[in-house]
Amino acid sequence: MEDLKELFFNRKTVEILLSMLEDEKPRYPKVIAEEVDSMYPHVFNILKELESLGLVESYKEGRIRFIRLTKEGKSISEKFQKIYSDLDTFQQNFNEERKREDAIAINRFRDNLQSIEYRLLSEKLDKKDSFKEVLKLSKLRTELERTNFRNDNDKEEKNKLLKKIYYIEEKAKLLLIKF
Repeated sequence: MEDLKELFFNRKTVEILLSMLEDEKPRYPKVIAEEVDSMYPHVFNILKELESLGLVESYKEGRIRFIRLTKEGKSISEKFQKIYSDLDTFQQNFNEERKREDAIAINRFRDNLQSIEYRLLSEKLDKKDSFKEVLKLSKLRTELERTNFRNDNDKEEKNKLLKKIYYIEEKAKLLLIKF
């Protein structure tokens, strides 16, 4: 039984089975190798193993060898198809949730920055309150620098916010010098 687990938790084996399930008519091993983007000898060895386990069968017509799923092979392939479908759905949902989280984080950073910028550059604060706002800005910058965003748009937005923070920090230094 250990051999089956080792065989089935090999990605190429599952890709071969799914490839054969998509087109249930008998196939050439070479065509299967091309479809799963693998070397023919590797695919041939996997097919030979699957045949020895009774999951595929081969036969010759003239000089050409054909491979097809057996009833058991089809049943297992359909289960893997369901598992792959479930994994795709899970990954899609997970990625969408991460995008939402990143969007919320970007908006939070943007809102906090606008609030600090408004208070700090309004020049209505005394030295002590201005210094508190500079500390908040510094903490915001550190937090933003440590935050890893997953997509390019969010990374670009992060860089824009950081540039804005650096600009505000420079203006704040000039304000604090005036005190």
